[in-house]
Amino acid sequence: MAVSTAILTGALIWATPAGATFSIIACDQGRCGAAVATNNLAVGASVDYVQAGVGAVVTQFETNPAMGPKGLALMASGRSPEAALQTLLRENGTFDGEGMEARQVALVDAQGRTAAFTGKEALESGYAGDRQGPGYSVQGNGLAGAAVLTAMESTYRSASGPLEDRLLAALEAGQAAGGQTIGKLSAALLVRVPDGFPQDLDFRVDASAQPLPDLRALVERHHAWQAVIRADQAAHRGERATAQAALAEATRLAHDWDRVWRRAARVALALGDDAAARDYLERMTAANPVWGRQEAADPLYRDLFR
Repeated sequence: MAVSTAILTGALIWATPAGATFSIIACDQGRCGAAVATNNLAVGASVDYVQAGVGAVVTQFETNPAMGPKGLALMASGRSPEAALQTLLRENGTFDGEGMEARQVALVDAQGRTAAFTGKEALESGYAGDRQGPGYSVQGNGLAGAAVLTAMESTYRSASGPLEDRLLAALEAGQAAGGQTIGKLSAALLVRVPDGFPQDLDFRVDASAQPLPDLRALVERHHAWQAVIRADQAAHRGERATAQAALAEATRLAHDWDRVWRRAARVALALGDDAAARDYLERMTAANPVWGRQEAADPLYRDLFR
């Protein structure tokens, strides 16, 4: 699996326009997010911009990365997405030698208002378009057809769970409906919440033959870590059933992440479940032999292997 190093220069990213990109942006109860996939390198470095309580912006096809921060600032100042969009298009200038007809831009604010623009050149890239509803916008260019966007919209509207799960499900539905016509390389998911870290998500798959499965694995690892934390807290409160249920969720989503196995072993030990603790330590050691052996040698486990 190839995941983000997040160490790429702006010049490298901006020198090669995204072209053939599909995305969804949404806000729900102060939480705002974006999910995007493309055939280009490191889409999360230049296309998606999000601010909790304010909104989300994507700038794609021929990306103008100045539009993201500027669009958020305009909405934060009280401009509607439509008013902000008109300002962005008017002030587009000739970044990277391209004008507004090479842009595809979408905005959503925390009040659920949306605006989108697809320029003439973007419209000529195979199928291109956008669809909006209260609190969300889906858009794409270079797509297999209109079904990509309708699948994304329908899936987002019917999905349940946290915002990140609904955004990712919509992106996967777009891929299943045909996605882009010229291949796939990177994907990103960005969610900002009023409480900030650790509930914020900023996950990127910068170069992969299967960017969306890799992105899902990152999100599931995030959920696994949050679940094992809940298990730990429940165990310390003496809520055994709650702790065990959270442990089951964590281990189901762990993707062999050694840190999840380590904390799960400690929670199992606190619950008096020696068999589970041994199992989690074995899984940790299989994933990371050096650290696993160090963990097993901790005095915390002195009675576990007698």
